[in-house]
Amino acid sequence: MNTPPSANEFELSLFGPGVGECVVLHLGDGTWVVVDSCFTAGRDGPVAAEYLEKLGVDLSKGVKLVVATHWHDDHIEGLAALLRQCASAKFACSGALRCQEFLALVAGHQYTKLVEHSSGVSEFAESLAVLDQRVHGSRRSGPDFWAGEGGVLLEMTSPCKAAIRALSPSHQTITDAKGKLGEMFPGARQMIRRFYCSGPNELSVVLHVETPGFTALLGGDLATGHDNRRGWRAVVSSNVRPPSRGHAYKVAHHGSPTGDHTGIWDVLLEQKPIAVLTPYAAGREPRPSDLDVARIKARCADRGAYCTLYPPVRRPTKRAKSVDRTMKEVVRYRMALRNETGHIRLRGPLEGCESGPSVELFGGAVVL
Repeated sequence: MNTPPSANEFELSLFGPGVGECVVLHLGDGTWVVVDSCFTAGRDGPVAAEYLEKLGVDLSKGVKLVVATHWHDDHIEGLAALLRQCASAKFACSGALRCQEFLALVAGHQYTKLVEHSSGVSEFAESLAVLDQRVHGSRRSGPDFWAGEGGVLLEMTSPCKAAIRALSPSHQTITDAKGKLGEMFPGARQMIRRFYCSGPNELSVVLHVETPGFTALLGGDLATGHDNRRGWRAVVSSNVRPPSRGHAYKVAHHGSPTGDHTGIWDVLLEQKPIAVLTPYAAGREPRPSDLDVARIKARCADRGAYCTLYPPVRRPTKRAKSVDRTMKEVVRYRMALRNETGHIRLRGPLEGCESGPSVELFGGAVVL
């Protein structure tokens, strides 16, 4: 597990502890990229930092790019600590957040009651503070890239050509977000409201990762959308996305139907791709469900579908009736999470091979 890839190998590692997600990429020649962040099951720190250190990677030099697909807690936890360690990495986040209203919210997060202190806004604010510490001047620093449809986040020419491009959010989604963020701020004597959420992860960044012999589609948590200008429908109908289809797919939104669209499989991916995903165990209905798994497996066939932790919950511990009755009175629902982190690792030559990449499973990761 702790053997690093060679200079001419790619790697796609997906980590998921049941609630949380992180992708680690190697694009050759010691160039690493981290997409999203989560803690290990033991909450010892960002899972990407722990893994790369075990491989002997110098985080301050080897990690060239860190991407936050969106600012929900399960994708951004530990991001500031990761950026602090990856001192030379560029930082990219959703272009839908590029507006004065969101940045004002972030700047004043310690004073506002719009969100809880533990929310993704707080983590985002700390991440921007880390970026500020890298430069000296009178003006605040910000992300190096505001990711959006057609944006190039990383390009390499050695040891071979490789690139990471953003396929979302769409231009229309960014326009929508700026207007709706402005509506969030209360006027005089108006009730303070929570931060606007425009539906399930409509602002999320989808990434297209390409090397000469391998292409991956990282779905973030993007929702399907209601028309061809938003969500996955916009990605599928885009005229600026790369033409190459993905050999592997990090399934969007933990396998939920709200993040699925037939165009993903028919237009953006090769036939029978490798599918990898993380679960989400904190909701009333944990994902992926049995129906989600059946749907994904039908699309992958013999190439296989893999999950970092499945099932993500275990049977609740038996307790005294009085304790159980009290718990039912104070919470709407509860479940017992599994205290482990799953890891799926794909590796193969940058130039590709007929057999495709190797698939290794660690921790709680399983074949679906």
